[in-house]
Amino acid sequence: MLQDFKTGFMTGYTWRTCSSTTIRESVEKPTADITFNASRTEEIAKELSPNDLPVDIPNPYEEEKLSCILCKYKVHVDYKNVRLLSQFISPYTGRVYGRHITRLCKQQQDLVEKEITKSRNAGFMPISLKSVEFLKDPKLFDPNNPIRPHKY
Repeated sequence: MLQDFKTGFMTGYTWRTCSSTTIRESVEKPTADITFNASRTEEIAKELSPNDLPVDIPNPYEEEKLSCILCKYKVHVDYKNVRLLSQFISPYTGRVYGRHITRLCKQQQDLVEKEITKSRNAGFMPISLKSVEFLKDPKLFDPNNPIRPHKY
């Protein structure tokens, strides 16, 4: 049975025995055709490196950062710029839209509210309604589609 195992399960295959001295001799003998050239290795690495490196692509699952429209375009808010300030006022009630509708950052929303109050006190803007000349201006945001819906 041991003889069958050594010859292999299929005919024609036999086990080859190898002594540790033959292995040692084959490892210790340097071959003349294999040489290490550092400069050639660096050249090969430079040629292959652009092809081997992973490609940097943006994460397709990352949500786009929402940024304030005034901060994005670096708009300076002033109480004399009535056309800009009227964009943040409801045409029906004259009230200032909230942050969840205007999508402004907290600092810009506070600044817009202060400038609207300053403009109303100076007499540049009406208090109860939006000026008629600004009703057809393009919208900076959609008041009917807020980030956070109303509770009623």
